[in-house]
Amino acid sequence: MHSGKTLIMCDFDETIVNVDTAEFALERFADPSWRWIEEQFESGKITFEESIRNEFAMIKANEHQILEVLDKVVVFRPNFDKLVESCKKKRLPLTIVSAGLEFCIRHFLGRQDWLEFMEIYAPKATYTPNGYALTFPKSLGTGAINFKDDLVRYHKKQGDRVFYIGDGIGDFPAAREADFAFAIKGSKLAEACRTGKVTHREISDFQEVVDAIDELKG
Repeated sequence: MHSGKTLIMCDFDETIVNVDTAEFALERFADPSWRWIEEQFESGKITFEESIRNEFAMIKANEHQILEVLDKVVVFRPNFDKLVESCKKKRLPLTIVSAGLEFCIRHFLGRQDWLEFMEIYAPKATYTPNGYALTFPKSLGTGAINFKDDLVRYHKKQGDRVFYIGDGIGDFPAAREADFAFAIKGSKLAEACRTGKVTHREISDFQEVVDAIDELKG
């Protein structure tokens, strides 16, 4: 028998919603050299945290300007509402684990009245004359590669069972540590899980996650 709780952790950008809201803001409001920072992260030269700290400092637009353009493009992935309902019904804690702009995440989830059913674990972004300054969640342990797998590792130590859903390279360390990983079909995470031989299920719709949780929770 499993002693701890079962938790669901889910990335936001290009996982819950169809676009990467942070990347969209960077494309629209930052110097194009942010892409060079992204390449440095993907080739392992800098950490996940360093990449987003440096990239978000390049965004020269306030929250209102960013949300105004995002409101026109953001769509939820099919059946995310079913996952929220399922977690609520089964009393499974649902945490949104994201390196995106936290105010964007709160804005879109808040519009659906979902915030009371989930926790958001993301760096706090504060707009300054020098772009956005980030405050990351405090480390919960040692040995983690980034704050996402730090959270997974912490819960695993408590004896909890973690289901992780994501799409990016930044999600890979967390997916590898989780009891079960879901990767968006065709994503960099799916590719990394295949290459790294991490057991995962590729999905394009949250109904697949709801069904899998029912199967795997036993």
